[in-house]
Amino acid sequence: MIQRIQTLYFLAVAILQTVMLFSNQAYIIDGTNEEAVNLAQNWQWAILIGLTALIPLFTIFLFKKRRLQIRFSIINSLFLLTLQLIVVFTLMNITKENITINYSVSDISPAISLILTILAIRFTVKDEMKIRAYNRIR
Repeated sequence: MIQRIQTLYFLAVAILQTVMLFSNQAYIIDGTNEEAVNLAQNWQWAILIGLTALIPLFTIFLFKKRRLQIRFSIINSLFLLTLQLIVVFTLMNITKENITINYSVSDISPAISLILTILAIRFTVKDEMKIRAYNRIR
């Protein structure tokens, strides 16, 4: 299970999304006031972020069922893409005059997680092809 590279990718996705769940996405500075923007304060977005953290952890333990692992990874990829769009549109729609927005690293964690999930899908497909090739030889 840990010998496969996609397991490490899934673990990295779970860690990145867990960090995103507990961190602020941006800080809005308006003169002397500083306000933190955290999507997890809204329960709908917190559930989405939590799902994108839990699905890869669940997927790690499906190492014997590669097709199901690929399906869950594709579903998680769609969730991650949706989450990244939500982050971008939320931060772009902050329209106040004379404000400064300091962005956080957790703003791009869904994009990084999406890339890692796609890499994990690639390596899972490669594993599946190897297993099929070995079964043909027998």
